[in-house]
Amino acid sequence: MIMRLRGTVLDTNLDWMLIDVQGVGYAVGVSLAFSAKYQLGDEVTIWTHEVIRDDAHQLFGFESRDALELFWKLIAVNGVGPKVAQKILGASSPEEVRRNVMEGSVDFLTRTPGVGKKTAQKIVLELKGSLVMDEDTSGTVLSNQDLIEALMSLGYATQEARRMADGLPSGLVSMEEKLKAALTTSV
Repeated sequence: MIMRLRGTVLDTNLDWMLIDVQGVGYAVGVSLAFSAKYQLGDEVTIWTHEVIRDDAHQLFGFESRDALELFWKLIAVNGVGPKVAQKILGASSPEEVRRNVMEGSVDFLTRTPGVGKKTAQKIVLELKGSLVMDEDTSGTVLSNQDLIEALMSLGYATQEARRMADGLPSGLVSMEEKLKAALTTSV
């Protein structure tokens, strides 16, 4: 899984960037707001979510780990795909998305192209209780739900991801530690 890239911007478009990382060019889907911040030749660090399907291999990129983790929560909602989740996060900051979902603001979500009223209601219903507004959004202490969502994004079924997360030893703090332990114990 490619989770973060650091490199040089080779090309940009409305919804993607081409990033050179030690001679390898990665095309990463990004929001227009993110793309507009960088010029050709700029150094960029981008947090990514990798989607591998039979007909496509895609990277979705975000400015912060906080945005990536909120993206994972959004795509865990049935009916919300990675493109729609990225559009939601591209329209405003992760804090604003989180606050509006917690307040139940369906109108805020429906302003995003591709998000209808039913999808917005489903996002609010499923995420309202699981989002936390917090001064420290570094993600150093994560719940099992974050791990379950990460495992699901890697292709594990929900039940299997829950079983893997529940079987972890206590004391693991970072997402990297939890994910590594979950993947190691599942082999």
